[in-house]
Amino acid sequence: MQALSLFELNALVRSFIEEGAEDTYWVHGELLEGRVGYGGHFYGEMVEKNELSGAIVAKARITIWARVYNMLALRFQAETGQSLRAGLKVLMKVKLSFSELYGYALNVIDIDGSYTLGDQARQRQEILKRLTEDGIIDDNKTLPLPALLKRIAVVSSSSAAGYGDFRRQLLENEWGLAFRVQLFPAVMQGQHVPDSIAAALTQISDEADHWDAVVIIRGGGATSDLSDYDSYPLAACIAQHPLPVIVGVGHDRDETVLDHVAHTSVKTPTAAAAFILDHQCSCLARLQDLQQRIPIAATSMMQLEDRRLALLHQRLPSMVALRLQCEHQRLERTSLLLPVSAIMVLEKEKHRLDMLSHRLESMNPELLLKRGYSITIHDGKIVTHASQLVPGQTIVTRLQDGEVTSKVVEAE
Repeated sequence: MQALSLFELNALVRSFIEEGAEDTYWVHGELLEGRVGYGGHFYGEMVEKNELSGAIVAKARITIWARVYNMLALRFQAETGQSLRAGLKVLMKVKLSFSELYGYALNVIDIDGSYTLGDQARQRQEILKRLTEDGIIDDNKTLPLPALLKRIAVVSSSSAAGYGDFRRQLLENEWGLAFRVQLFPAVMQGQHVPDSIAAALTQISDEADHWDAVVIIRGGGATSDLSDYDSYPLAACIAQHPLPVIVGVGHDRDETVLDHVAHTSVKTPTAAAAFILDHQCSCLARLQDLQQRIPIAATSMMQLEDRRLALLHQRLPSMVALRLQCEHQRLERTSLLLPVSAIMVLEKEKHRLDMLSHRLESMNPELLLKRGYSITIHDGKIVTHASQLVPGQTIVTRLQDGEVTSKVVEAE
């Protein structure tokens, strides 16, 4: 058997691939990694994962030569708002390539940006559906925005131009409105975005009494990597935050899941500052309006009371005269009724005295004696029961015409 060198075997494989393969193929997968190397060439790796387990089931190196990459990168950026990076689902037109030294690879000659947008849109809709099913998608929107929006907690990168613009616009406003602004630093680009922002929000939540609202801002430069903000855990953290959350991430045409769960969504950091200033100016205008209306209202009330007092002053003599006339008439009616009332009272009392007199007469002991009754007395007290007497006691029996003294022989 004739043995082949590794180079010869690889050359044989290359001939099989080049002779048997079609010119190009459209292939979809996920970018596992990617970088621009020396000379402007893009080198990366495309993989396919099992939908259930997430395990990698296929892998291939990809190359985009500099001349092609410069054109595709600009178009992909314009179509998707993102740069080619790890984690993106892509659909690429490729040519098969095999090198005796570097092995199997795919040379990319075209990219369909709509495929990546479609996958991102699908993921975003799935997250929004889950937030809706969990019943939390509108929780932050229902929080009342404080009338005085002065203490602002900002989640952003300390080096971001957008944060500097936001702070400058807010603190150097032309109306002289005072604000307290504090930065809670977070990573605003890359795969660590969700965890970093959620950590900052948790820190703010722990001291929620010190703040009126939260502002999440990211702006300036390219709008790539906004898909990092399409995260269910981060969206849920914002939706259930105890403070109103204002989101200003990206540019005018950009949208993330955060825009759907935040209390207020604006397009840029400067727009977030403008929203807060407009809110405060509205409150200031209401206060100024009240300040102007209070003296007017007070003057109007005093004038009304002056007129009421003047009217009472005019009506008082006639009211007093009327009252005196009414009282005089009442006294006259009373004086006419008084003799009649006195006579009626006297007759009533005379009748009552007569009744009492008759009752007293009927209770006179002398009348009882005249009717044949007698009264027995012992030691000056009337005897009403036989048990009050014992043999040998002296008793007096009073009759109608005299008294009889007796001695008790027996008492039964």
